[in-house]
Amino acid sequence: MVVDHLYKFIPATQLQFIYPIGRLAMPLFAFTFGYSLTFFKFENIHLVKNLLFRLFIAAFISSIPYIYLQKDFIAFGVWPLNIIFMFILAVLIMYINTLKRKYSSLIAAALFILGGMFVEYYWAGLILVIFSYYFVKRPKWKNLLAIILSLILLVDLNGNLYAFLFLPIVYFAQFLDFKFKRIKHIFYVLYPLHLFLISGIKLFNS
Repeated sequence: MVVDHLYKFIPATQLQFIYPIGRLAMPLFAFTFGYSLTFFKFENIHLVKNLLFRLFIAAFISSIPYIYLQKDFIAFGVWPLNIIFMFILAVLIMYINTLKRKYSSLIAAALFILGGMFVEYYWAGLILVIFSYYFVKRPKWKNLLAIILSLILLVDLNGNLYAFLFLPIVYFAQFLDFKFKRIKHIFYVLYPLHLFLISGIKLFNS
């Protein structure tokens, strides 16, 4: 993720050999988030509210450096919203799908179609997060095909096939036995922090 943003926003770091590493950031990031949600209890509305609140705070804070970094690429740098807003939308869609009430599927589909126009990585990102969650819970072919579809959509966004390297990495990762101490909520700190640091580097070099 850091490599990807350095390559995109700081010209001096645009080394071709690190570009493929950067393109793997989003698929791995999205899959990890989807995987983490398999341990989450969507039926508990209080947990859902707390998760959405944490995500929104991180997304809002991250928007400050994100908009500054984006302004050279897109007018005002506001659109699309940063990737954490995409995670918020994915959580909302999955939560609504668990309600199993009348029109739940229709509301979830509307959120997917309309919301996907405004978040980073658009529908490709949403599909990858949502179906990574479903694939881990139920490793069926239809869920895997949805993940592959998201990677195909990323080809159009990235202009290359590097995102497909995500598949063998995730497959072989299950055979590794690394032990890491989990630092709770570290993601909410590191994501905005790295954007602020890159913004500082860009401001210093401008």
